[in-house]
Parts: sequence; C-alpha cells; structure tokens
Amino acid sequence: MRVLRFGLKSPQILGLVIALLLLLAVACGAAATATPPASTAKPAPNTGAGPTPAAAPQATSVPPAPTVNPSKLTWMVGGWGNERFTNNYRGGSSGNNYDRLMSGFPIATNEKTELLPGIATKWEISKDGKTWTFTIREGAKFHDGSALTAEDVWWSWMHYWGKDESGSAAERVTQISAQTLARNAEKFELSAHNQVSFTRKFPDAGFAATYVSEAANSAYGVVPRRPKVHDTAQEEAYDKNPIGAGPGKLVRHIQANLMAFERFDDYYYQPKNGLPEDRRLKFKSLDLRLVPEEATRVAAIRAGEADIAPVSLATRKQVGAGGGRLVFGPEGAYIRVQLMGCYVPQYPCSKKEVRQALDLAIDKTAVQALFGGPEVFQVKGWTFITPSTIGYSPDLDPWPQDVAKARKLLADAGYPGGKGFGKLIINTWASTAITFVPESAQLAADFWRRELGLDVEVKVGDEAALQRARASGDLNGQVFWQDSSAAFDRSSNYANSYGTPGQGNRLHESQELFDLVTRTLAVTDPAERVKAFIALSMRGREESYELGIGYG
Repeated sequence: MRVLRFGLKSPQILGLVIALLLLLAVACGAAATATPPASTAKPAPNTGAGPTPAAAPQATSVPPAPTVNPSKLTWMVGGWGNERFTNNYRGGSSGNNYDRLMSGFPIATNEKTELLPGIATKWEISKDGKTWTFTIREGAKFHDGSALTAEDVWWSWMHYWGKDESGSAAERVTQISAQTLARNAEKFELSAHNQVSFTRKFPDAGFAATYVSEAANSAYGVVPRRPKVHDTAQEEAYDKNPIGAGPGKLVRHIQANLMAFERFDDYYYQPKNGLPEDRRLKFKSLDLRLVPEEATRVAAIRAGEADIAPVSLATRKQVGAGGGRLVFGPEGAYIRVQLMGCYVPQYPCSKKEVRQALDLAIDKTAVQALFGGPEVFQVKGWTFITPSTIGYSPDLDPWPQDVAKARKLLADAGYPGGKGFGKLIINTWASTAITFVPESAQLAADFWRRELGLDVEVKVGDEAALQRARASGDLNGQVFWQDSSAAFDRSSNYANSYGTPGQGNRLHESQELFDLVTRTLAVTDPAERVKAFIALSMRGREESYELGIGYG
C-alpha cells in the first residue's frame, strides 16, 4: 500500500503523518490512537492556548506489547534545509521533516489540539502571567540511554533562548522565533530538582502551545545538556551525532541524501512511564530520503521504491495507476506574503494605500486554480490565520480582486500607473511541503505588472539564506513570499512580526501596535482571548503589512 501526501507541513499534521506511518507499517493494522494520557498531577490551568489538559483514567494493567512490523518505510521529501540538528540554526521550517521524528517535548497534543502531559507531567502559570513552571517526568530517556532530567530541559531552553557569559541567544541564533523569545526572556531557573521555570518580560498565554508542545510551529525539543550553553565546537560535534528523545533514533546520515531512523524502544510516551497509551513507532525503521524532483518521487512511488512523498494534484492519475493514492491535509499549509521593512519612509510600501493596492490587484481564485482548485486550496483566512486558528473570523477572508480600486489607491499614494515606484522584488523558494510556491509568486507578479504597471522581479533562492536575510532586515522594501505551516495558536507569529521592537523581521514601528500585541498575548480567558485575537487580526489585515491569499 503506497500513500502520498500533498501540502502537509503543520506540526499537528506531521503528528498525523506519524500515525499514517504506523498504519502503513503494520500492514493496515492498528495505528496509534490519540486518547489523552493519564496524569497523576492536577491539570494545568487553562491558558486560552487550548483546552485544559485533563487527566485520563489511569491504566489498571499493563497492556500487551504492541506488534512491531520488521519492515522499513521509505519517506521521500523535497528538502530538509541546512541539515542542522538544533532548531536555533536551521533558519526555516524544512527541518521539521526530520526533527519531529527525533524530538521529545514537554507537552504532547492530540488531533483536537488539546495540550496533554508529555515529558512534563504538569505546568502552571504565575498570577502575573509571566512565569511558567513545568514538572518533569521521571523515567524519560534520550536515544543514548541516558536519563532525561529537569537539568536537560533547563539547559535546552537556555541554549535556545537564554543569555550566558557568551551573550544572548538573540544575537547568535538564526531561527526567527528563537530570536523573538530570547529578546523577551527574563530568566530560566531550576526551581526544584524536577521543576523548570521560565519567566518572560511580559505575559504570553500561548507560550506552552507555540514553543514547547508538539503543536509548536518550530520544534524546540529537549536535548542532552552539554558543558557550555553556547560553544561552536560542541554544537558542530552535536550535529555529527545528534541525540534526541523522540520516537525515532537517527542511526545514519548522508548529507543531502539520507537520514535513516530506527524505532526507539525507550520512547517516554508509553505505559511504563505512567501514560495509558503507547505512542512508540509500530515499525522497526524508516528511511527519510531527500529527492527534490517531483517526477522522481512519483516514479519511485509507482515502482514501489517509496511509501510516502509530497506530490502535486497534477500527478493523481500517475499515482493512481501505480497503486498509490493522494491524502490531503486540511489547513496543512498557507501562503504567507509579507511586505518587509515598510515602516521605512523611503519605500513605497510605507504607504498603506500601496500595500492595500498590491493586495487588491491579485485574483486569489487564480492562485487557487494554480494549486488545483478548491479541493486542495481555500481562499480563506488572512496570512497565518486560518479557520481553525484562534483569532479567525470570516471577516478576515481575502479581499476579492478589485483592479479599479487598486489603481486608484496606487495613484492616491503618488504612483499612477506605477510611475516612480521603482523595481519591486519578490523573494521566494521551492517549498518542501507544497508545489507551485514560486509559480504562485510569479502569478502575483504578473497581476502587479499588468494591472498596476509595476516593474516586478521574482527571485527564487535558498530558504535558509532568505530567512537569515529577512531576520537581518536585508529584504526591507521587498516582498517575502513563502508557504508556512498552519497551527491552532499563532502567538509566536504576532510576537515575531508585530510585538517585538528591534526584531529584524518586524513589520512596523508603531508603539501603539506593539502595545496592542502585548495586551492581546496576555489575555488568558479562552473566550476573551478569541475576541482579542480577532480584533488584533482585523487590525493587521487593515494595515496590510501581510496579504491574505489562502491555504491548502
């Protein structure tokens, strides 16, 4: 049985992919379910970042050992970034293809995006909303057999976001979300032998969901502590022999070719560690292979040389003729279009009329058709806000094309027919999750040329390099066109792009908007949090520093 994926990259979807792998590996037998695990600790307080984690009934007897299929699965992917094994330095989301297999997280999730005990048995928030305290489970292990302790969690967070004698992580890491959290971090403490506390400069009720859970957009897994929080030689040595705590243990790595994983028998998510469910892989090994060309991936599926691979809808007949089938993931990835550095007066996009004109000139239904129509792409949501995200409202859905209004807005801004605008550059890359991302950027460029008279150039580059350039401000005055993974809680996106003064990839310089983001992130009541995020999203849509296109 061969299954292919289209457009799946969200952390939740990646978890479902693991379940799909389980299904395949046991010859269509029992895959891991997603029932909430048991916890002897009291549930964490509801933060608005998802339902309160509830304790499930404790297992009264040890379930029988699961059947482990001895076969090997082959999963082909279009890319995996710069092949760094610490999220700080990957500079993009392509590493999710392998890091989710390797990593263990303090908080687990299920298909309902509920936050559940994982490496942490419970978590609590201080009255002022700034300090999070996690109690770490005993019995968890790393891939090398060593015990995973609270000290490892503390060291991992210090490495990702902390400050030591070598300076702040904000000044050395390349991952944008890590830079943001490092700038907003106050202190990390081992508050007890089995507890770790993290204090922020201001409250963020979404911290648990967006940084330390399986549902996080970026995978900040727990890694074994090292002698120094930051040391280049130690980091390079770790990349040659990475050790995680996730369900898959890396046993072989060939640059730009292969990552081979084996089932980790001591993965913490199993009944012997007090959890009622066994989430260990139900197969023995997995080969993750880098195959950039779609045609090669399709041929491998047809020949039985691969089990899973991302492909486009255009290959459906080929895949079906070879005995495979396409699996679609709703809200797996969205198109994110950012207008960078538009707070700098010298750039035309510093005028809101220009930003709105660019949005209104694009026919989003043409982008939908490019990706395969409404079966796989929806013209809904605004940038990183999709229908399942906190802060969604139908009022946020993309503006329909209005060429007359777009031309008037551009003329009102002082650029009639594109005169005096200068060259507009769109930066993009070939996605590892969905096809046609560069083509969709080119389609927008065609609309801007034809309808607004602009001189537009599309540059297709390297993801990691472009992410670094965006973080440093080198792309100011240009367009950043990418796909990204959908998620339930987008607190980190607001903090990255709208809530942190001095952040290289910030989209504005309005203190009033910075303050609005800070107040919104601090809201903990679930109902009020939804209202606050909708209001913030509506404000962002009106400002048009980002354009709403849709999701697949």
